[in-house]
Amino acid sequence: MIRVGLAEGLRDEDEHPAHIRNVSVTNCDSANCMQAPIVNELSGRLSAMLGAPSRNFESMEFVRYEAGQHYVWHPDEYSWQRKGWSAERADPVHVLSGPRVLTFFMYLSDVDEGGETGFMGTRAGASKVAPTPAEEAKLKVRPEKGKAILWANMRDEWRTAEPAAVHRAFPVRRGVKWASTLWVHAAGFRIPELYAGLACAPR
Repeated sequence: MIRVGLAEGLRDEDEHPAHIRNVSVTNCDSANCMQAPIVNELSGRLSAMLGAPSRNFESMEFVRYEAGQHYVWHPDEYSWQRKGWSAERADPVHVLSGPRVLTFFMYLSDVDEGGETGFMGTRAGASKVAPTPAEEAKLKVRPEKGKAILWANMRDEWRTAEPAAVHRAFPVRRGVKWASTLWVHAAGFRIPELYAGLACAPR
């Protein structure tokens, strides 16, 4: 799986400043990656387990955290109903596909020390107040090769974010952490995936 990510070409995080998220990342957007047997196998198994079609999945994201790299507290839920939202500014793909209902996160390597995934859990006022960087996690998951975790980002009605799902990547203290993520939407997201190999040219 790591070889698939490397073939796509890692880049430094470009969506957030380094004090928020410091990581190397790539997305499985090319036809070669989307058609890789291991990617198809994983998507198929997850689809069968969840009872959701793979077209509801975003393209797989690969991440590599080296010593000292991290990601602060954050939700995975993608909401178009944020402050300042307007129909003109909304991304139609996200509006049609709905929020990130679920996150499937898989560790692709062991880590010598650090690199845990921490979850905030329930907190008083969590829906209104973001956690501070110093707040401790209610749950920590130690990275181990082959381990996967699945969590819900939304409440049952899919209109309200689940505060307990706010999470962070603790800094790697020793070693390298490889992982992959699949975000699951309420409706079709990866429609171009249907045309992989036809309309999509390998990079």
